[in-house]
Amino acid sequence: MRKVLITGANRGIGLALTHQFAAQGDEVFATCRHPEEATDLKRLAHRYPDQVHVFRLDVTDEESIDKAFQVIARMTAHLDWLINNAGVLVEEHSLQDVDFAAWERVFQVNTFGPFRVVRRFLPLLRGSKQPLICQITSIMGSIGLTEGTGYYSYRGSKAALNMMSKVLAAELRPLGIPVVMVHPGWVRTRMGGPQAPVLPETSARNIIKVLRGVTLQDTGTFYGPDGKTLPW
Repeated sequence: MRKVLITGANRGIGLALTHQFAAQGDEVFATCRHPEEATDLKRLAHRYPDQVHVFRLDVTDEESIDKAFQVIARMTAHLDWLINNAGVLVEEHSLQDVDFAAWERVFQVNTFGPFRVVRRFLPLLRGSKQPLICQITSIMGSIGLTEGTGYYSYRGSKAALNMMSKVLAAELRPLGIPVVMVHPGWVRTRMGGPQAPVLPETSARNIIKVLRGVTLQDTGTFYGPDGKTLPW
């Protein structure tokens, strides 16, 4: 049984991951900004009372992260997997659409947020025999594959997340903690839109399959949903 912490677990990919981990008997520490509004997540916690525990955690707020850490640390001596899934997207179709205040918010959530969470929960990961950090990123953060226009803040935040995670992988390798980045595909969520071809359940299943195969030798790898590596 794994002990898994997931951010942004209230809907979409995060909710689907929570469901699948719980269904296979893992223990999930499911976090989101407004758990009181997370109807579907609370329903899962009711269905799997021994597997799903719901906590308030805002990845942009260190005090919020610390409070979640304090509660979770009283419940468990270690975490096995940390999945940084929380993210936001602002639609920008040209340079003229850029709102720099919104741009800063995107970076706070997509880039800085995962590192706030990793830094605070690292002591619990160090207590695991098989730890793993997964950063849910995007193919839109691949400089090598970028051909389109727009979405400056989202693309930039994910490219920065990839770079910083690559550096983090090197730092944590001596501790035996692999760090990988996973593009989940174009998923039919509030962010991905109704036209997206991949269901959250399928995406979650693909992510878990990729993560099960990760070893320390794979740390720093940027994966697609099929487990193949993607260019930076």
